[in-house]
Amino acid sequence: MKKENISISLILVFIILLSTIAPTLLFKSAPEVPNGPWVDEIAFFEEPDPNKAVDMLSTGAADVYLWGIGDPAVFSKIKSNPNLKYGVAYGTFNDIAFNPAEFKTGDLNPFADPTIREAMNYIIDRNYIANDIYGGLAIPKWVSHVSAFPDYGKLADVIKPLEFKYTYDFEKGKAIVYEEMAKLGATLEEGKWYYKGKPVVINLVIRIEDQRKQIGDYFASQLEKLGFTVNKLYKSSREASPIVYRGDPTLGQWNAYTEGWITGGISLDDSGDLGWYYTSLGAPTSGTFMAYARPDPLLYEIAQKLWSGQYKNDAERVALMAQGLPLALKDSLKVFVVDQISAFPYRSNIQVATDFGAGFNNPIWTRTIQFVGQTGGTVRAASPQVLVDPWNPVAGTNWLFDGLIQQGINDYAFITNPYTGKNMMNRVANYTVQVNSSGIEVPTNVIYGWDTKNNTYVFVKPNTFATTKVVAVYDTNLGTYHDGTPISVEDFIGLPALSFERVDPNSTLYDPSAVPNFESWRSWFIGSRIVNLNPLTIEYYGNYSNPIDPSLTAASYIGWPNFPWDLMEITRLAEEHGELAYSQYKATNKSIEWMNLIGGPSLSILEKWLDWAIQNKYVPEDLKKEAAFYGIQITPEEAVARYQALKNFYQTYGHFYVASGPFFLYKVDFAAHQAVIKAFRNYPYKADKFAFLTTPPIPEVSTSVPSQVVPGLQTVINVTLSYKGQPYPSNKVQYVKYLVTDPYGNMVAKGDANFVSEGSYTITLDPQLTGSFTPGTYTVLVIATSTEVAIPATLTTPFTVIPAIAYFQTLVNSMQAALSGRLSGIESSVTSLSSSVDSLKSSLSLAYGLAILSLLIAIAAVVLALRKPKT
Repeated sequence: MKKENISISLILVFIILLSTIAPTLLFKSAPEVPNGPWVDEIAFFEEPDPNKAVDMLSTGAADVYLWGIGDPAVFSKIKSNPNLKYGVAYGTFNDIAFNPAEFKTGDLNPFADPTIREAMNYIIDRNYIANDIYGGLAIPKWVSHVSAFPDYGKLADVIKPLEFKYTYDFEKGKAIVYEEMAKLGATLEEGKWYYKGKPVVINLVIRIEDQRKQIGDYFASQLEKLGFTVNKLYKSSREASPIVYRGDPTLGQWNAYTEGWITGGISLDDSGDLGWYYTSLGAPTSGTFMAYARPDPLLYEIAQKLWSGQYKNDAERVALMAQGLPLALKDSLKVFVVDQISAFPYRSNIQVATDFGAGFNNPIWTRTIQFVGQTGGTVRAASPQVLVDPWNPVAGTNWLFDGLIQQGINDYAFITNPYTGKNMMNRVANYTVQVNSSGIEVPTNVIYGWDTKNNTYVFVKPNTFATTKVVAVYDTNLGTYHDGTPISVEDFIGLPALSFERVDPNSTLYDPSAVPNFESWRSWFIGSRIVNLNPLTIEYYGNYSNPIDPSLTAASYIGWPNFPWDLMEITRLAEEHGELAYSQYKATNKSIEWMNLIGGPSLSILEKWLDWAIQNKYVPEDLKKEAAFYGIQITPEEAVARYQALKNFYQTYGHFYVASGPFFLYKVDFAAHQAVIKAFRNYPYKADKFAFLTTPPIPEVSTSVPSQVVPGLQTVINVTLSYKGQPYPSNKVQYVKYLVTDPYGNMVAKGDANFVSEGSYTITLDPQLTGSFTPGTYTVLVIATSTEVAIPATLTTPFTVIPAIAYFQTLVNSMQAALSGRLSGIESSVTSLSSSVDSLKSSLSLAYGLAILSLLIAIAAVVLALRKPKT
């Protein structure tokens, strides 16, 4: 064979091989998206020390820490470590709570006086607390509204002037206190206040678990500077609660308390705040001392309207809060101090969505966590506590630490968006919300309740009207429970009877602790009915709706059967026969075991009733009747198949916690405080269902403000909204508002910025407005909100207003300088021209001289030529 043919053959073989392997070489295939979660399992273990937990993250011994970091030193370690990342939450805040009661002891309680309470706003340096005590991990706070939540942005035009009004001014606060104490009959002797011959003592209860200890010490020192004698009572939560929240406030055991709060997530509606923090509306739950609140009658009226939802729309709701906030600061039963910023750390190879209000306390974290660029793997999750209280499907543990594990195991009709606080459809395919204050007639075949005596449905009476109708359409593929049992309509209809039996004093299931929540629900919920079996469609009727967002209304009505009916029946049998109790309250009062599906003596009792149900082919009578109403028959064989699946699960995993989420409970170790949840690959949804939530698209604001503003002249301020260097899409911008304040903190202008182009907006201050400006430093606050995140993006920029005369003097000086420059230029030109003329004159003189010399030479040459001798 010729060399040329061999070469061509080799080239052809190379091309064929290259075409085969090129796609593999050139394109790295994306990881396959599995059903259920991205990871294979999450292993939970206990680590109460945040500092140690961060060290474990650094070394790779842990992948995520499920608790917020508020310690500046620990946070510094996280920020400086390139192997760590963190999510941020803003839902923790602190205040100083005051006891408003007059003391039976005869001792003076200065904080029973609202004027002295109001003066405390001037006494407390919130910037010092935020920067020095919290090391920058906090934001100064004057009102109950969290500065990162939507209502703060909506009320910024009211809140910002209040923040300026009550800025730190110790001498001003001192003057108010001195004047008011004198009115109360107290005397100042050698720098100390006395009342009826005794020192005025402030019993300050100081929490010791966190920075509230330092806040308490600081506040105590400020009170001592005012002349009070301070008795610092350092208490843990367990020690403080009986004194502050459950004790008799008139006994004088305490005057002030370093209070702390944590939200359960982003709050879209804080309309209950005025009632909770400043009135008796929340008492005694909000504390026995709150019953002694005596707010301004107008404040109480406003708080009551907001508390009971007496507003037609969101604008009316916001207007009521705006009217109430200045009155709340005048009362100052609570003096708010800071919004804390908590960091939730994890390793840099982890990708996860954390809630802006609650950190990891949102089921979304279990549905988004993954190792970057891959599927599978084990996530090692450290938590301050693991496995605290018993788990059961009705009234089990309410500990956050248990909830962090359950969030991956359980499933929900809706899941809260971690960035907006709105509800996202999870198990619901579609829903509609209809609200009509005039009334919606409720069909008479809508189920109102359950007759526990006759084991039958109770239907809505004729001429019943509701203000709200919600319709839920569920996915056609409901999936299966963790034991393999298909989720069916029977699991939906088996729930009502239990709820009604638990509040019936004649029932063996009666539990007084269930009554308050049931009555609250019953006060607005009218009833429901199934209108279609495939896809499952349920109508709900009631008298509650939320004006802020339809998803908040829908989630109040629409439910999901997280546990199978057969499991519910086994637990019910155990309580009916007095062997176990759903609630801790009933267990304590009956001296029986608090039901626990994952460990302890409960397991053998539940197993006994499971075997009994299998042997007797047990189908509960109430469930039979409920199913028959919809034309469904549950056979004994079907029931036994379910019970057998539950038994198989129990024998395999050693517990009864069968649920419907993307993970199932694989291992429980109470002694070691460890738990493992594994991926449930029969879950009907893919892991990327909520992948769009990985990064919160918070808008970034920048402004271009004139260096000087002149009264009477138009001023234009340019605003830019962007995200990662790109213009923020206008279809995702909710609003761009502005607020202008004068040098004294008074609001002088507010409004909406004008849209120019994608990411560009302008604020125009017209001549009439600027004409009212006086010289000094003004500020413009820009507030931008996105439909994608609840946190408002804010930016405060100062600008200087100069007197008009100064502006015109500047113009005159500028023109004078310009004219002087031009005159100097002309003089310079004239001088230059004169020099040129002189130079020309010199040149001409020289030329004339040379010309004459040349002429003389020429003449001389001629003469010489004439005199030359002959040859």
